[in-house]
Amino acid sequence: MDSDRRSAHRYTRPFDRFPSRQEHEARWAELSRAIASAGPPTGEPAEPKGELTVLGSGIEAAGFTRADEQLLREADHVFHCVADPATVVRINAWRPDAYDLSVLYDDAKDRYLTYIQMTEAVLHFVRAGRRVAAVFYGHPGVFVLSSHRAVRIARREGHTAVMRPGISALDVLCADLGVDPSSPGMQTFEASDLLIRGRRIDPGLNLVLWQVGVVGELDYQRAGFTNRHLPVLLDRLEEVYGPDHTVVNYIGARYRGLDPVTAHHTVAALRDPAVQRTVTSASTWYLPPAVAAPADPQALERLGLLKPGQSVRPPDGPLRIIDEYGPRELAALDGFTDFRIPAGFHWQQDTPGARFVLALGEDSVLRERYVREPAAAVADWAPPELGEAERALLARREDLALQAAARGVRRRPTPEAARRLRTLLTRKSEARRLLRDGAADRKSLRRDLDSVLAGALYPWTGLYGTPDGELSVYLLGRATDPPRHRVYVNGRRVADPRYEHGVLRWRGADGSGGAGSGVGGELRTEFGRDGRRRLIGTVGRAVRLTEYPLPEVPPLADLVGAYRSGGVRVDVAPDALGSAPRLRVTVDGEPATAAVVIGPAGFEVDGLTVPFDRAAPDAPPRLYGTYRLRLPSRPGGAQLRVAEDGVTLDGQPVPKAESNGRRLSWQDGPDPVPGADLTLLLDPITLHPMLHGTGRTTDGTPFPLIGMVPVDAEAAQRLAARPQFGIPAGPWAGLTALAAGASQDGGLFWWHGWEQSATALRTVERALWEDGR
Repeated sequence: MDSDRRSAHRYTRPFDRFPSRQEHEARWAELSRAIASAGPPTGEPAEPKGELTVLGSGIEAAGFTRADEQLLREADHVFHCVADPATVVRINAWRPDAYDLSVLYDDAKDRYLTYIQMTEAVLHFVRAGRRVAAVFYGHPGVFVLSSHRAVRIARREGHTAVMRPGISALDVLCADLGVDPSSPGMQTFEASDLLIRGRRIDPGLNLVLWQVGVVGELDYQRAGFTNRHLPVLLDRLEEVYGPDHTVVNYIGARYRGLDPVTAHHTVAALRDPAVQRTVTSASTWYLPPAVAAPADPQALERLGLLKPGQSVRPPDGPLRIIDEYGPRELAALDGFTDFRIPAGFHWQQDTPGARFVLALGEDSVLRERYVREPAAAVADWAPPELGEAERALLARREDLALQAAARGVRRRPTPEAARRLRTLLTRKSEARRLLRDGAADRKSLRRDLDSVLAGALYPWTGLYGTPDGELSVYLLGRATDPPRHRVYVNGRRVADPRYEHGVLRWRGADGSGGAGSGVGGELRTEFGRDGRRRLIGTVGRAVRLTEYPLPEVPPLADLVGAYRSGGVRVDVAPDALGSAPRLRVTVDGEPATAAVVIGPAGFEVDGLTVPFDRAAPDAPPRLYGTYRLRLPSRPGGAQLRVAEDGVTLDGQPVPKAESNGRRLSWQDGPDPVPGADLTLLLDPITLHPMLHGTGRTTDGTPFPLIGMVPVDAEAAQRLAARPQFGIPAGPWAGLTALAAGASQDGGLFWWHGWEQSATALRTVERALWEDGR
């Protein structure tokens, strides 16, 4: 009995040796450089001889045999690509020097390139004469191109290469569903290949369809796939079986103590969106009671894999050649030159939830109690560091709940930490101070930043576009008022955008479409390798949108005004309204002949240094005009006229208005704004005056106040015709259209939110990265 109690508490303490993410990144950086330096193989006989053993982790968590465990312990180098976090923890605990091959996946990256890179990583040490063990999920030879390619190439080069079998999804499917492949026989197809090559289905046989959850998808999405091509597969099945035939959506149980998913549906029922959401990348379909086939061009077009004008290449033979080095394979090798682990990669920590899953797999007493009394079994096993959230997940006795607990529940930042991060991400001065002065608590900032970026849209404010400029997305997030988020697709606002867990989603007017495109949108926010923000996902098709970079220096619009320096007058002002929108700089009335160079304390033009503090004390005349004010308590707003002869509010004089450069303030003024402290500025996009600041009621209560001189239709057309800041014509036209439209209601301050967000976030990221993030 005592031995049983000790057994029930296995893995309650963290492993003594467990790698950090930083150590893992450093190993991958060194390995990537070595692979890139080695280049393609020469094809000459290998010397020295290496050894490669390919293993399977099975479907259940850490489903290794004792012999496989020994091979992992004895290998010189270990690689793994497995689907379960507890298995990752088990491997890393045995081998803290192991390489996680899943770092080579990235959103919207061609999966084939990833598979080639996996092969090269595994073969690198084999070619150096070392013993290498590579672990793949399930059976290492079932739907794993990398393992077969590695074995073939290794053998061809004279190395020893062995593949050891593992438990595949087909094995557990036959066991769980009671299917005998020999009675009456069985056909198995990869779902996309079934459609693309027009494979013939024999309805008199058992049919197993693999990878139904990624049908028609060639890339990789960390956030999961959307099943957008599932109707194409259902059409094919209905042609053969009719709408009422049974389809079993099967997902094998990964964790001991749980049951597999064996959901029975009809073909027709699988057209229900709610039912389709239960189909995942782990789903295999079973339908109860094979010569080189060309690709079907119509199927390729429907799946979006064949564009107009493209032709279908005839197949080379009945079997796919996977062990040669062509242009795509060499491109995959080139990818190691500047490889960096994607920001979205999840580094698996040594979590108590993962250790509980491992204990379930090895301890029958704990497992039997967990089946009967999940919460009690968890409570009795739990070490102090197992939090309440993880305990609740484990007690649910559900596949995804155990996976989430094993991965580790991300702790939300405290309200104080969230406020500090909001300050850093909305104030450039605070972000620069972090970069300049450093901070003792950067470790906690690194921990909390990802949580804020995944839950708040305001750090992602900006303009994003596809390389061809055909699709653009404008984001304007609110730091303190999320319901006022604005999202525009090709210049048109979408309704009810939702941002959760780092994913932005919206639906269109027809229930599924987005503005302008007629289709829904689902975009994941992340950083590219170059540090630029980007959006990856689908807007009718798979897309990758990268932010358009802002100028490195402040826009010329920030300098608008008159200056005196050394007896010379310098004017920065737009052309008069009604002409082509552009800013001009004159020196003593003559157009400047050189570009303006802006520095921290002033600017230079035509060899003349002009300090900012030499600006004229009066408001620049180009900031005069009639502003539309947006007022919180007055839907129609108000009109504020600022002119050389004074200030009026809705036609009433403001006698005590005081102007000091760009500052405008008054007290004891007329309704609806008895008092105000305002700053006047020029919008860099429209070159129309804007203002922002604080208004006050008669009793002194403050309220936010913004305003803008409206942009008429003719001026909007002129703006759209002159793209600026390196933004393509299409996105620029959409941006100017929304800026002009918003000017009728006080303006959006789009540029300023964009510049503030991009600069502050980039600065904070740089500070944390340099500190070892």
